[in-house]
Amino acid sequence: MTLAQLFNEGKYGLTVRSVNELIEKLTTINWYSNVGEFSPDIEGKLAQFMSAIGVHDYEIKWITKEQVPETIKTLSFEGSALWEVLKEVPDQLKTRIERLGNEQLLNELVDRVPEAVFHSAYNQAFLTFIDQDVISFLVGHAMYISILACTAELAGDNSMSFIVELLEEGHLPLGPKGNTFYLL
Repeated sequence: MTLAQLFNEGKYGLTVRSVNELIEKLTTINWYSNVGEFSPDIEGKLAQFMSAIGVHDYEIKWITKEQVPETIKTLSFEGSALWEVLKEVPDQLKTRIERLGNEQLLNELVDRVPEAVFHSAYNQAFLTFIDQDVISFLVGHAMYISILACTAELAGDNSMSFIVELLEEGHLPLGPKGNTFYLL
């Protein structure tokens, strides 16, 4: 079975096709390949994501690969406008998915997507970073973003597409500290 067919269209219908396509993207991303390289296009994708979810009060800060270990120790959702919005998103998406009658598919997605993404994210994190704590953080981060993106896709919400594009270009939305959002 190819990854593009992780979820059977015969069982779930055509609804699952876009989710399968997204999983294929997420499992073939060259994770972290351009970390630390400034790109106005990447800032634009982050701005599109923030606008799509209604967050307008934030500052972007680029960090280098070498700054990652110290930066991840300081990340905090406390006082973050982004977190105030994001903390509600999983439940909102779940409600939409339940209304569409796709609860079983959501449960399978949550079980299977992390495993599908794990190996490619881990391999690239291992090749790019030395610190085991950083590697563990980034792999967990990749699995969480992947689940959230697939859940949004299943719910018919395209706001995560900007983050997926950012990932495809080898960058990483590391996270916030208050209203400062760190990009890598």
